[in-house]
Parts: sequence; structure tokens; C-alpha cells
Amino acid sequence: MPNGNASGDAPGLIGALVRFGKPTMIGTVLSLYWCLFWLLNGFDKFLNADTFYGVNFKMALEGALLPSLGLSTSLAWPLAIIVGITEIVLGLLFLVSLIAFATRKPHRYEVGTACIGLSVLFFALLTAGAILFGARDHVLTQGLFIGTLLASGLVLHVSQKAAA
Repeated sequence: MPNGNASGDAPGLIGALVRFGKPTMIGTVLSLYWCLFWLLNGFDKFLNADTFYGVNFKMALEGALLPSLGLSTSLAWPLAIIVGITEIVLGLLFLVSLIAFATRKPHRYEVGTACIGLSVLFFALLTAGAILFGARDHVLTQGLFIGTLLASGLVLHVSQKAAA
């Protein structure tokens, strides 16, 4: 490297870091992260007993959230199914985004941005539900995820400009 610049074709850690910093790779990593996030969260809703991690959503609805509004706990399972299916659909949309970035499709940035926008919208709906249920701790958590999604969108926008 006579000019002191690292090449994306360089072997080893330097080459890997340079390739990782390329705009298309950043979109691929973001899409992979959010794809796994949504798919794991979505499939988790369909497990009645133990969960992969965190709190059993259906049990949380039955135990505190639905009774706080005077609603029947029989609504817990249908609500868990609706939320789970929505999360799986978001995960599959991010899978489409991941494939678009991996294969360098022309509209990959628009697909990624749309997935992020839909995710922010879904978290906004979950936040509204948490406010209604009086689950203020969920509001904070969902706000952090919304912020992370907005940061992901900003990184995607900047990487699109860098790729142009």
C-alpha cells in the first residue's frame, strides 16, 4: 500500500474492516439485525410457556395489562397472535431488504427505509398501547427502539449518499 490507503481487497483484518465500512455492507448488516430482531420477537409470541428471552407476552397481557383496563384476559392470546404475526411480517420485509442489499438491487435503500418506517410505525402503535395499559416501563423501552430505528435510518441515508 504505497499511498497508505487500505484496500477493500487487502487480506486480513484491515481488508475486512474496509469492506465492512462500504455503504452496501452497512445496509446488509442493518437489514440482518432488524430481520433477526423481528423474526425472533415474532416467533417468541407463539411459545406459550418458556420464551427465547424476556417476558412471555401473553402472560404479561393476562397478568397485568388487560386487567388494568378491565378487559377480559381471553383477549391475551388473540392480541399475542396479532402482534406476533405483525413482527414476523416485519422480519420477512427486512429479509427482502437483506436480499436486496446482498444482491445490490437498484432500490435497496428505498426498501430498507420503508422497512424502518414501518417498524417505527409499529413501535408507535405499541407505545400507544403501553400508555393505555399504564405500562410506562414499556414506553421507555419502545422509545429506545424507535431511537435505534431512527439512527438506523440515518445511517442508511448517509450510506446511500456515500454510495452515490
